[in-house]
Amino acid sequence: MSDRDKTKEELIEELAAARERIEQLELVNKKLRVAEVELATSEIRLQSIVDNTTSVIYLKDLEGYYFTINRQYERLFHVTRQEILGRTDYEIFPKAVADVLHENDKRVIEAREPIEFEEVVPQDDGLHTYISIKFPLRDTAGTIYAVCGISTDITERKRTEHELRRSLDQLQRLEDSEP
Repeated sequence: MSDRDKTKEELIEELAAARERIEQLELVNKKLRVAEVELATSEIRLQSIVDNTTSVIYLKDLEGYYFTINRQYERLFHVTRQEILGRTDYEIFPKAVADVLHENDKRVIEAREPIEFEEVVPQDDGLHTYISIKFPLRDTAGTIYAVCGISTDITERKRTEHELRRSLDQLQRLEDSEP
């Protein structure tokens, strides 16, 4: 039936239904805008937390390609978020170090759960030891799509422990040598 064949009442009913549908769509649109603002706020908040920690935080896809890092990673390894996109550990670290990091990532993917590692990487002032917590990231279907790592520098603690052990050994030798 064409619009010309419809009665005035039918056209008024259709117009009222169309107006109601427009109001519904406007309400949905408003809710979407609010959700977008809330999501953006949440992302900014999370990025602020990630960027203001002294730990190194990084995300890599299942093949080992980086897709984000935090500010501490940028500072320590002299690479920006934009520069690291699509790069692997083999382009950042010596091969022997990259081999270990890559193997640890693979272990996390295979285990499908968080694993803690002690990892040693070179920095400007020498080798640094990190405690790294690596865990799989999953999409909404539960499929692993990435590995996230949070690595905390424990180099100073390791040095202090070594010095303490050395001092205790010396003390023990002194005690043993006394008559």
